[in-house]
Amino acid sequence: MSTANPIPHLIPLNRSEHMYWAGEGYLGPINQPYILRFDQPLDEALVRQTLRELTSAFPRMRSAIVPTATTYKMRILDDDAGVAQLFDDCYRVEAGVDPASREALEAFHGRFMNEPISLERGLPWRARFFPHAQQPALMFSVHHIIGDGRSMVQMLCAILGRLNGQPIAPCKLESPSMIPAVTPQKWWQWPGSIARWWRDTRAEQQAARGERVIMLEQGSSDRYTISTVRYHELPCPADTMRALAKAHGTTVNTLLMAVVANTFLAMGHRDGPDQSGDPRSVAALRTSVDLRRYFPDGKGPEFGNFVSVFTVRARQQATLAEQIASIESQAKAALARFERRDFALPLSFYEILPWVGRTLYSHLIVQSRAKRSLPELSCHLSNLGSAEFINPKGAKVRLAELWPATISTAFLLGALSLNGKQFFTVIHQNAEIPAASVDRFLATLDAQLRALMAQAPEASASQATAPAPAPRDKVHASA
Repeated sequence: MSTANPIPHLIPLNRSEHMYWAGEGYLGPINQPYILRFDQPLDEALVRQTLRELTSAFPRMRSAIVPTATTYKMRILDDDAGVAQLFDDCYRVEAGVDPASREALEAFHGRFMNEPISLERGLPWRARFFPHAQQPALMFSVHHIIGDGRSMVQMLCAILGRLNGQPIAPCKLESPSMIPAVTPQKWWQWPGSIARWWRDTRAEQQAARGERVIMLEQGSSDRYTISTVRYHELPCPADTMRALAKAHGTTVNTLLMAVVANTFLAMGHRDGPDQSGDPRSVAALRTSVDLRRYFPDGKGPEFGNFVSVFTVRARQQATLAEQIASIESQAKAALARFERRDFALPLSFYEILPWVGRTLYSHLIVQSRAKRSLPELSCHLSNLGSAEFINPKGAKVRLAELWPATISTAFLLGALSLNGKQFFTVIHQNAEIPAASVDRFLATLDAQLRALMAQAPEASASQATAPAPAPRDKVHASA
């Protein structure tokens, strides 16, 4: 294979990609390992060919990080014999894992997530195919420097399409800065943007005084260590969750966020003595926002890293409806601030950080952990929503399960629905959060959902008509 232009391309890294490069190894391997479990046997040769074509169609998938005189850039490699050799090293058949067992996949997932990918050598991804007569699976792990969660989903759609006989469309090579999405389009809008940011930041700091953020962390490690992946299927089927959200006049995403917030509030502070009634207790839930929507004239980039975050702070409320209203209000206010470019000053400052150099940037990352200077968070919650769209229309080869994961500095929760089930992936640092705390969190979350279903006759009726969940393997935390 060869590209139309054999000359290597040097692509600048945006601020998020510089952060991943500076944090690589210190935070752990900043990979995005996804487990795809299928509902029928697959030809291994077809899987291999699909990933080879994906490597050709998505230029960032055949890249390497190279030093320049002053910084680092991403070099797009020619699609030649060298890339073919690297591909043979990246893709392998894993015959020693039973993909019909969630427990076996979960254990492999945890081990694989902690294995680094060599970004300097090239091909910043790895894949392992697990053959099986009925339920084969695929581990597809891509370094975060290549793309964000939306980019991962784009590649998953391409993979499922190709497995069903559709060609993989070439992906445009882009690397724009995030600046157009976060800064005012007119120079005279800057003073108002800065004034609103200053006013709102001061108000948030004032409101947060005396608060006690509920966290599962019990350790005090001054460095990042091994992370664990946990698989959990929520007891509330997807149809029931949608019915519950409709009954409460909200979205599934907001309902789930409210239930997760109430779970933390029910547990109390730092998973220690019960302080669930403490009025100072708050659940701080961080979530991601896609900045593509804020690029001028709708000209957002297709592929890459273009994500920011905001945090909602949930306090004890008398009813779930009040909790939903509070979270909705905070989320709408945060998104409105992105729309008005109110974060222009701090987000522009982050654009400067790559110029301090990788050594100093890495030092700042390490010190933020050692000094415990990062904001206290209950969790980072990411909800893909319904993942049915990943299966192409009329597909014969379909996803049965999808378990996404990535390394996180905070307790990370990834949710999605597929085939009527609600999958919930949990990632945590072993040195900070013991497995028993995660067990307690998941048990409390399930109890919250069951109580909610019991209080809603219409949703319970929907649950009664839904297919019963498949038997689940016993799951333990992986090392």
